[in-house]
Amino acid sequence: MESQATEVTAGAPDRQRHPLARGVEILTLMVDGGKQVYGVRDLGTRIGVSASTAHRLLSDLEELGMVARTPTGSYRLGMEFLRLAWTTNTRFPIREAANDVLADVTERSGESAFFAVYNDQRRQMMFALSVESPHPLRYTVPQGVWLPLHAGASGLAILAFLPTEVQDAIVHGSLDVLTNRTLVDPDKLAERLAQIRRDGYAISHGERIDGAIAIAAPVMGPADAVIGDVGITIPETRFNATTTADFTELVKQAAQVLTRRFTGAEKP
Repeated sequence: MESQATEVTAGAPDRQRHPLARGVEILTLMVDGGKQVYGVRDLGTRIGVSASTAHRLLSDLEELGMVARTPTGSYRLGMEFLRLAWTTNTRFPIREAANDVLADVTERSGESAFFAVYNDQRRQMMFALSVESPHPLRYTVPQGVWLPLHAGASGLAILAFLPTEVQDAIVHGSLDVLTNRTLVDPDKLAERLAQIRRDGYAISHGERIDGAIAIAAPVMGPADAVIGDVGITIPETRFNATTTADFTELVKQAAQVLTRRFTGAEKP
């Protein structure tokens, strides 16, 4: 079977024989296929190689962080692939893709807006971009610092939309108490994540930083996998509960715009 599966039809281009070309083919299929995870045999069949050959190719891609293996043995796109896509494509960088959206959110809400990204290998999030509120009293998010997902709306809006096995590992893992409002009870946290999935957004009151309120909604990428979130931060002393519905809708709309951009459906 190995020789039959890897045999190339006469006259076919030489690129089909090259492991690099096959690796790129696998990544292209995973991007365009519309699924979150792919089986080894499925990918092998699609590019015309045996399961063992596909497994070797995927193992090489996994070492580079281009794909990531799930607990069930399937594969999905890796964070390194997304990082390269974001940083090397100068025509579509994160700042260009998200800055106008965040500026619009800040202008319409009067509050600081942020865009955060998720790293699957670390299972943490990082604020990648922010636009600060014009108010003298405001919270500035720490860009370039990896932060846990269980504390604050910015992390919870990502955590709630991760694969179930990843959620379970985080929820039942070591959860640091960042403030006296940080939720660390696994059962209660799981219930809250379920509610966030139903609502499509997260809101928190002083769970990561005392006195800070945040509202965030997930941003999805290829294969409908969560890649980060967008949201706003509000000092508790200025928060008006009557604005919650308007702010929530504003954040969800911003997340939808960024999702369309990062999946290629819309350009900035």
